[in-house]
Amino acid sequence: MKVDAFSYPQEDFLKELRTSQAKVQIMESTLADFFEELSFVHKQSLQIEDSRGEIISGAIADLMEELRFTTRQLSTLQGNLDEAIQTAFTQEAGHRLRELLVQLMTCSLLHWEETTGTTKIELAEQSGIWKVHLDKGYFRLRTFDRYLSVPSVPQKPRWKDVTRTARFVLACGESSVSENLRLTLKEFQKHLLQLTA
Repeated sequence: MKVDAFSYPQEDFLKELRTSQAKVQIMESTLADFFEELSFVHKQSLQIEDSRGEIISGAIADLMEELRFTTRQLSTLQGNLDEAIQTAFTQEAGHRLRELLVQLMTCSLLHWEETTGTTKIELAEQSGIWKVHLDKGYFRLRTFDRYLSVPSVPQKPRWKDVTRTARFVLACGESSVSENLRLTLKEFQKHLLQLTA
């Protein structure tokens, strides 16, 4: 059964990404060991005094260069998904991502208020995702509130916290905005995948 990339759960996607990164690290380590062994064989082949030694030495030198190139490519692949996404937020398409984050957060808050009859303070406390601060005798959600309007979204948004919030409130029941929240979450994931592909 073919899985639609845009409906693929974020947790599964991130788990597979971490597994892939671990595999790349193992491959890099193996290549480094192999390169070390090959360097030793190359030095030994230089001591052979006939034409075969030159041929073997040249072939090993070419192979070592290929290994260096492959190692550089693996290092590039090892790049962090978060960096790619943060870069996406600073590019031209970043404005749309910020709009989607705000839609996700406002829709999540509406859904929460409708299903539980409580405020964003209770949402922050029960989810454990956002910190509640006591400021001049009032409870405040400084970071949470920054995701309620596009101009106040941080330069490096905590997009995972926003998507976790959406998933948390969706698990609390259905509301008049449930479907809109699900669609916005899918659209956000779709944009992320397109920008990091």
